[in-house]
Amino acid sequence: MKILISILICSICVEAAAQTAKPALSSKFISLSGGRSTHGTGDMAGVSQRVTYGQYFRKKLFWFSAVGADIHDGKVLSITTQDDGTALDHSYRYTSGAIQITGGGGWSILRTTKSELGVKVSGILRYQSSSYFDYLAIAYDPQKIGPYPATFILHTSPQRTYAVGVGPEAFYQQSIFKSIFAGLSTGFQIDTNGDVLTNISLSIGKRIK
Repeated sequence: MKILISILICSICVEAAAQTAKPALSSKFISLSGGRSTHGTGDMAGVSQRVTYGQYFRKKLFWFSAVGADIHDGKVLSITTQDDGTALDHSYRYTSGAIQITGGGGWSILRTTKSELGVKVSGILRYQSSSYFDYLAIAYDPQKIGPYPATFILHTSPQRTYAVGVGPEAFYQQSIFKSIFAGLSTGFQIDTNGDVLTNISLSIGKRIK
């Protein structure tokens, strides 16, 4: 009788422990993110996106790799008003677009099965094409050069560039379904081409066992 009672007590304890045990943390993840980005001193606004795959090698440490792209544009405003009141836009417009590969590591300051808060640092390999100018002047003198302004543009930098860089980032993720999460991240990056980009992005992803 004592043996039977002992077995029953052990069974109850094992069952209780199984019910209170925490679910295992996922070891891998994949995500898609996109958001607002600025290039340079903020005079070029645009958007960026990337696809990221990562894997944990410790409870709060992980490595990741990503492929992304961004596009930014701006203009130097130049508008004239004709005799009949018509406004003509002579602004010089420029665009910068790029694709890049990133990879690095991260640390989760807080990590549970439902939410995660952390930081990461990535190395960057970037290809960019840009129509941004090195010097631009707009002259408007109707008596000497006619009714429209003259634009003088000088390019001393190459149109297409390759660069390496580094980018720190902070992120937060929250589960919205069993293995699906949504997140928010913000960071910046600098590279050997002298470009500085900042971004704030929303993401959606999936945790993989």
